[in-house]
Amino acid sequence: MKRFSSIIILFVLSGSILFLGQCSTAQRSTASEQEIPSNADPALVRKSRELVRQGNLQVVRKNYGEALRLANESIRTLPLFEGYYLKGLALSRSGRESEALEAFEQAEQANPTDQQLLLTSGLLYDSMGQPEKAQQKYLKLTETYPDEPVYWYRAGVGYKNLRQLDKAYEYLSRSVQSDFEHKDQAYLQLGDVCLELKRYEESEKYFDLAGKANPKMEEARNGQGASRSAKFMDEGNAKLKKGDVEGAIASFKKAIEMSPESGAPYFLLGNAYLQKGDYQAALEQTEKGMQLNSDSVSGRVLYSTALRKTGQGLKARSVLEDGLKKNPQQLELINQLGLACRDVGDTKCALVQFEKALKIKPDHYPSRLNAFYTYIDARRYDEAERHLRALEKLNMPAEEKAQAEKYFKLARFLGTGDKYFERNEFYRAVLEYQKALKVDPSSAAALNSLGRTELLRRRFGVAENYYQKALKSDAENVQALEGLLRLYTQIGNAGKRRFIEAKLDQLSKKNPEAAVAFGRIYEDDQQWSKAQAHYEKLLKRYPNHELIRRRLAYVVYRQALEENRNNDPDAALRLLAKSEKLDPNLPGLASAKEIVLDNKKHARYLPELQQAEEVYQSGRFARAEQLFRSLHAKWPRPAFLVRIADSLIQQGKEDEGFRVLEKAASENPSSVEVREAMYANFIRAGRTDEAKKGFSAIVKTNEDAYYSHYKLGIIQLMNDDLQDAFDSFQTALIYRPDFIPARLARGVALYEQGKASESEKDFKEALQYDTFGKELARLNLALIDLNENKAGQARKSLEEIARLYPRFSDPHYHLAFLDYEGGNYRGALSHIDRAIELEKTSEYYLARAKILEKIPGKTAQLQETYRSLLQDFPNLSASDREQVRNKMSRLANGDARALSPLEMPAVDPVRVFRHRDLIIYQEKNRIVAAKIGSERPQYIQTFSGPIMDSNQSYWVYVALRNEVITLDPTTGEIVDRWEIANVCRLLGDLGDMAVVTGSCGTGKESALKHLGKSAEDRLLSPRDFNAVSPGTFYYAGGFYQAAKTGNAQTMTRINWEGESVKAMLPVTSIIGLERQDSALVLATADALLVLDPDTLEVDNRTKMAVRSLEKTDNHLFIASGNELHQWKDGKLSAAIRLPAPVRDGQTIHAIGDDRILYIGTDGALRLLDTTGKVLWKENPGKFDSRLLSVYY
Repeated sequence: MKRFSSIIILFVLSGSILFLGQCSTAQRSTASEQEIPSNADPALVRKSRELVRQGNLQVVRKNYGEALRLANESIRTLPLFEGYYLKGLALSRSGRESEALEAFEQAEQANPTDQQLLLTSGLLYDSMGQPEKAQQKYLKLTETYPDEPVYWYRAGVGYKNLRQLDKAYEYLSRSVQSDFEHKDQAYLQLGDVCLELKRYEESEKYFDLAGKANPKMEEARNGQGASRSAKFMDEGNAKLKKGDVEGAIASFKKAIEMSPESGAPYFLLGNAYLQKGDYQAALEQTEKGMQLNSDSVSGRVLYSTALRKTGQGLKARSVLEDGLKKNPQQLELINQLGLACRDVGDTKCALVQFEKALKIKPDHYPSRLNAFYTYIDARRYDEAERHLRALEKLNMPAEEKAQAEKYFKLARFLGTGDKYFERNEFYRAVLEYQKALKVDPSSAAALNSLGRTELLRRRFGVAENYYQKALKSDAENVQALEGLLRLYTQIGNAGKRRFIEAKLDQLSKKNPEAAVAFGRIYEDDQQWSKAQAHYEKLLKRYPNHELIRRRLAYVVYRQALEENRNNDPDAALRLLAKSEKLDPNLPGLASAKEIVLDNKKHARYLPELQQAEEVYQSGRFARAEQLFRSLHAKWPRPAFLVRIADSLIQQGKEDEGFRVLEKAASENPSSVEVREAMYANFIRAGRTDEAKKGFSAIVKTNEDAYYSHYKLGIIQLMNDDLQDAFDSFQTALIYRPDFIPARLARGVALYEQGKASESEKDFKEALQYDTFGKELARLNLALIDLNENKAGQARKSLEEIARLYPRFSDPHYHLAFLDYEGGNYRGALSHIDRAIELEKTSEYYLARAKILEKIPGKTAQLQETYRSLLQDFPNLSASDREQVRNKMSRLANGDARALSPLEMPAVDPVRVFRHRDLIIYQEKNRIVAAKIGSERPQYIQTFSGPIMDSNQSYWVYVALRNEVITLDPTTGEIVDRWEIANVCRLLGDLGDMAVVTGSCGTGKESALKHLGKSAEDRLLSPRDFNAVSPGTFYYAGGFYQAAKTGNAQTMTRINWEGESVKAMLPVTSIIGLERQDSALVLATADALLVLDPDTLEVDNRTKMAVRSLEKTDNHLFIASGNELHQWKDGKLSAAIRLPAPVRDGQTIHAIGDDRILYIGTDGALRLLDTTGKVLWKENPGKFDSRLLSVYY
C-alpha cells in the first residue's frame, strides 16, 4: 500500500567557503622560535636546519621527492620541528595525505602551538573527510590565538559542517571584527546558518551586510532572496499541515517569486497541487523543479508521482530509473520505482524493487509494507505473511496492523476460492468467497468473485445481487460493471445492458486508468481480440496515453506469438510490426521478431529439430549430439550449440563441451541462454569464481534472468553466504514463482540460517506445484524431522517417498542411516543396496562399507565394496581412498592386493580403454566390451579384416586398412564410417583425429588425413598433409611430423588451414613428443628439449639419459635409469629415486597430484608419494599393465 505524506525540502544556500590560502594573518610560522634542547650539539642543529633550508627550496621548485629525502635526512641528523613539518609538507604535496598527517602530528608534539602547522593540519583533515579532527585543530587555534578572527571564522565554518549550528553562529559572530579582511565571507556564512536555523530576519540582515561589505558578491543577493523564499516555504508547509491547501499554494508561489532559480519551492508547490488533486498543475510545477534541480531525490519522487497521477506511468518509471543511475542505493527512489511498476501492472518489477530496498535496509517500513500488499496482489500469501511478521517487529501501528491482518485474511480466502474456481469447483469456490465476505462484508473483491461464480452457475439473480452490492461500495467498480454487462447480455436484457455500456463509456472518458483496468480483465481471460478492440477504442479518445499504447502493443504482440505457434510466421510478423509501431520499447519485441524471422527462414528443418529434442530429452546424448551438429550446420542457432555442448558433457567429454560453449558465447555475446549454459557447467567443473562473475554480469544487464539469480544463489550457498543466497533465490522466485529448484534452494538457505519453520513452508509450498521437484521437497521435510530427532515421523515420511517415487534413491540412503543408527544392520544393508541399484555413487558405497563392517561373515562383500570404491570412482577423495586401502590391507592380514586381478572376458587385448563402468578391449579383429570385473561381454563388434589401430576420444575409433569406423562406447553401435585407403594408424585426441596413410612404420610416414567432425564433414572439407620427406607423425595438442635430415631432424607443425611451420632440430632420434601446459617437450636418448609449440624454436635443452616419455592424466613423466622426473609448471622437477627402473610400455600412472603408480622392470607394482617413498608394493600377478590407467 502506498503511503503519501508532504515532503519538506531543506534549502541550503552555499557550502563551506574556505578561501584559506588568502588568509595572510595565518601564514606566519613560529618554527624558528622552537626551543632547542640545551644538550643539543650546535653543529647538528646547524646541519639539520641547513637540510631543511635546502628542502624548502626543493618544495618551491616542486621537487617533492628530493624535499622528502632531505627532510628525512634532517630528522636522522637531529629530529626538530622544522624537519617534521617539511616532511609533512612534501608528503601532502605528493598526494600521500595519510603519511603527511603522521608527520604533522610528530611536528605538533615538538611545537604544539605553531599556527601554520595547526591550520595546515586542519585543512588536510578536512580534505580527507575527517571534520571532527580538523575541528580540534581550529579550536586549538582559537584558544591559543584568541585575537585572530580568522581562527574563529574557521572554527565557525567547522561547526556548521558538523551541523552544530548554534555553536557555528557563536564562533562566526566572534570572527566579525574590524580588522578581519574577510568579513564579507563571515557575514555570508552567518546568513546561511541563520537560514538553516529558520531565523529569517537575521539571515536577511547578514546577507545584506555581506553585500555591503562586498558589492560584487552575487551569493549575498541570492541569499537575501533565499531567506525570504525559505520563510514563505516554511509558512506554506505549516498551512499544508493544517489542511489549508489553498493558503499553502499561495505561500509557495511567493517563495518562487523570491527564488525563481531554486527548484525547492516548485517541488513544494507541486506537492500542494497533488494534495489538492490538481495533477496537471502538480506535473507542471515539479517538472520546472526538475529542470532547476534534477539532483533532488524528494523532488524526483514528487515529479514521478505527478507523472503517475496523469497516466504517464511508464515515463514515471523512466524518471526514477534515471535517478537510480545517479543514486543506486537511494531507498525512497527504489521504493517509488516499485510503486511505479505496480501502477503499470508490472508486479514482478515492483517486487524486485521492494526486495532490493529491503536488502539495503531490512527495517525500511514503507518498502516492507508495499512488498506485503504487492505479494498479496500476486497471490503469494506465504511471502506476504513473511513480510507481515517482519512488519510486526518494526512496531507496526495497531490500526495499520489490524487493517493489514484483515486484508491478508480476506485475500487468503479469495485466493483459495480462486484456485477452486480455476478447477471449475464452483461450489467450493463460493464457500471460500463467502468466508471472505464475513471478514469484510463490503469487500468489492469478494462480492465480484461471488458474482462471477454465480454467473457461471447461471444463478443470475444471485449474481446480479452481488454485483449491485459491489457498486454500492464503489459506483465506479469496473469489474462489477463488466460482470453486469455480461449478465444482462446472457439473459437478453437489452435496456439494462445499454445502461451499463453507457456507464462504462462515461467512466472511461473521465478515468482512463479505470478503462485500462477493464481491458486487463480481457487480458486475464486471454481474450486478446476483445482486449485489442477495447484499447483501440480508448486510444482514439486518449491518443497520447502511453499506458494505453503499451497495453495495446502488448495484446497485439501476444497475438503475434499465437500466430507463430500456429506456424504462420507472415501473420506473426505483420502483428509484430503493428506492435512495434505502437511501442518500440515493448520488452521482448525485438527477440520475438528475430525468432519468427529465423523460424520462417528455416521452417523446413523444424521436424528435424523436434526429433533432435526428443532424442536429447530421452538421454541418448551421443545421438543427440549428432542430430544437433547436423542441424547447426544448416541452421546456426546458438541454442543448438548449447545442446551440443551439454550432450558432450553428459558423455564425459567436458573439455570439448566447454570449448563449444566458450565458442558459442564469443560468437553470441548477447545470448543469455548460451552464457547461462556455459556458467552453469563452470559450476559443475569447479570453476565457481568464473561462474559467479558470469552470472553477475548477466543479471546486471538482464534483471529478469531468473535462472542466473538462482545459480548465483547456489554459488553463494556453496560459499556459506546464506543471506545473499536467500536474496538471490528470492529474486529468482519473483520472476518465476513456479521455479521449484529456487524454492527448494531457498528452503535450504533458510534452514541453514536456523529458520526451520520458514524453510518447512517453502518445502510444503513446493508440493503445491505440479512440476518436477516434489520428491526433493518431501525429502527435505523428512530430513527436518530427522534433524529434530523425530525419527519415527522421518521414517514414515521416507517410506512414503520411496513408495511414491520408486526410482528415487535418496530415501533408501536415509532409511539405511536410520536402521544403522538403530543397530538394524541387515535392514540398513537392504536399503543401501536398493539405493545403489538405483544410482551408483561413492557416498552410497562408503555407507555400504560402513554397514558391512558391522556384520560378521561379510568379508567377501566388504572386499568387493572396497574394490569398487577404488576402481569405479576416480574422483574419490585422497583421504577416503587412503582409508579404504588401509582397511583392505588389514582385512587380508596385510597381504591383500589393492589392485586384485579381476575377472575379465577371454580376450587377448592389443589395447584397452575405459568408458564409465565398461572396459573396452581391442583384439586383432574385434572390439569387446565388458563391465569391470565381469566375464560376460556387454557387446562384441567383429570386423572383416585386421584392426590396424584404435583410439578413444569419447567415440571408439577403429582403423581398418581401407576404412575408419567410430563406435558408440556404450552400445558398440557403428556411428560413422570414413572410406580412406591404406590406413596405418590413428593420431589425435578430444575429437581432433587424423589417420596416417600410405607407408607404415617409424620413419616411413609421409601422408596424414584429418577426419573432421564426421565423414560428411571430411567429404565437404577434406584436409590432408603430404610431407616432402618420410618421417614419423606425432600428436601433442596439435599434429607434427619429424623427418630425419642427415644428423638432424626437420620438425613440421602442421597447419591445416595455412602454411605449416618448419624448424631444423639438432637431434638424431626422437623417443617421444608431448604437449604440457604451454610447452612442447621432446625427448631424445640423451637430452630433453623444450620447444615453442608455434615457432618450434628450442627454448631449453637439458642433457640427460631418457628411457621414456609418458603422459598420463595430464601429468608428464620422464624416466631416466632409476630416476623419475616430472615436467610441471614449466620446469623439470627434482628426481625421484626408484627402487627399480620403469618397465617399457604404458606403466606409469598418476593418482591425483601426490601419488604415482608404476610397474618396475622387476614386475612389482608400487605406489609412491612425490618424494619417492614406497607407500605399498605388490606383485600384480596376471594383471595386464595396460589396464593401469583404466582401473585407476
